[in-house]
Order: sequence, then C-alpha cells, then structure tokens
Amino acid sequence: EENYKDAVVELDKTAIYAPLDGTVSALNVEKSERVLGSSFSQGTDLMTVADLSKMEAIVEVDENDVVLISVGDTATIEIDAFKDEKFTGVVTQIGNSAKTSALGTQNEVVNFDVEIRLLNPNERIRPGMSCDADIKTDTRSDVWSVPIQSVTARIPNKKDQEKVEEDKAEVEENNLQKRKEKIKPVEVVFVEEGNLAKMVEVKTGISDDAYMEIISGLSDGQMVISGPYKAISKELNDSTKVKITNKRGKDTEGDKE
Repeated sequence: EENYKDAVVELDKTAIYAPLDGTVSALNVEKSERVLGSSFSQGTDLMTVADLSKMEAIVEVDENDVVLISVGDTATIEIDAFKDEKFTGVVTQIGNSAKTSALGTQNEVVNFDVEIRLLNPNERIRPGMSCDADIKTDTRSDVWSVPIQSVTARIPNKKDQEKVEEDKAEVEENNLQKRKEKIKPVEVVFVEEGNLAKMVEVKTGISDDAYMEIISGLSDGQMVISGPYKAISKELNDSTKVKITNKRGKDTEGDKE
C-alpha cells in the first residue's frame, strides 16, 4: 500500500503545468528525450512560455541620463523590424546595478537597465527583437528653443580671457589659490545684427537631441545663428561677418573678417 502511494506521488510529478497562459516561444526538449534534474543543479529548461499580449522592452541608459528618468515616464519605442511604426510605453522599473563595458579603458561606459512596458503591443512582436527608446523625462510648451548646436560656451569677455590665461600659468606653478579664481565659461548663442555676429549670454533649460530651451537672454525677433558644431563652437566670434543663407530656417554661415 505504501509503495503504491509513493508511486502515485512520483507519477504526478511527471506532469508539468505552465504557471501562466501564453505561447511556447522556445522548446528545448522533445518528446521521449531524457532531462536531468537533481537537488544539486538547476535542472534543465524544458520550454519557455511567453505571454505575447504583455511585452516589455529593456534598454540600457547612460549613467548621466538615468538620474533624470522616473517610473511612469512615457516612452516612444522603435523596433528595428518595424521601420515605419512607433510604439508607446511606460517606464516600469529602473535598474540599481550598473553594467560596465570596456572596463579600465578610455572607452569605459556605465549603463543601467530600464524596463518599459508597451501599451500597444501586437502579435507580430517577438521576444528578443532589437529596439531603441526615446524616454520623455520632462516637457515644456510655449517656450523658446534653438538648435542645440547653436548653444556654446565662451569666456564672458576678452579681459576675463586674459585673466584665465594668467590663472592657467599660475596653476602650472602650483598656485592653487589662483586656480580657484579662474573664470568659468558661460552658455551663449550668437545672434545676427547688421550682418555681424553678436554673442549673447543665455540661460538654458531642458533639451532633446535637436533643440534646447532658452529660458532668458533672447528677445522676440532676434535671429539666432545656427550651423555646423565646429563653426559655432570654435570659429564664430563677436563681430564675425555672417551671411544669411536660409532666412526661413534662420541658418547662417560665418566668415571671419
């Protein structure tokens, strides 16, 4: 009798039931194959069952950007397999453990996993597909914005520039006190006035990949000079002669004079 009961218990263990409804996305063991299972190992995965009606994207976010993200932020997801479609999602979890690549080199990168739940998944999406996500951390309406390459950092004026150069020389002589007094660059944009560039100090706000918010410093009607990053950040200066090449887009090109 006892042997019979033990046999029934062991027989019941041969039937394995899925813990949730879903679709078999991976079948690792076929019928009649033997699998290993013991208390000393994790055993063998028989199959993977996925609920394709609930999809989640896991993206890696740089350490400088992850601090801006909060649970509940909305995101736009682009899946490589669906080039003309965008999917909406919500951030559900932000990783606490860093993932470091190229450790110990100048290319070292620290990222954190961010989980995004898709709000409008469809049956064509498959687990493991590659995707990118744009996460909206903040929004502004009815504000001034300029192309992000139009904003650069400069020393306030020439006199301050000379002071910085003196400070650098004194730093080389180990004068730490002067180093603390070094003038820091400020954020500026260049506007067009009489075919000349004029440097204007501005206060900036949030930004995306293309535009940056301007909180103060500009007036309505001013034409902001835009162009290649190198031309704006390195070559353009106060009183540089500029030529308007696209009035509607307010793009200009500058020639030193």
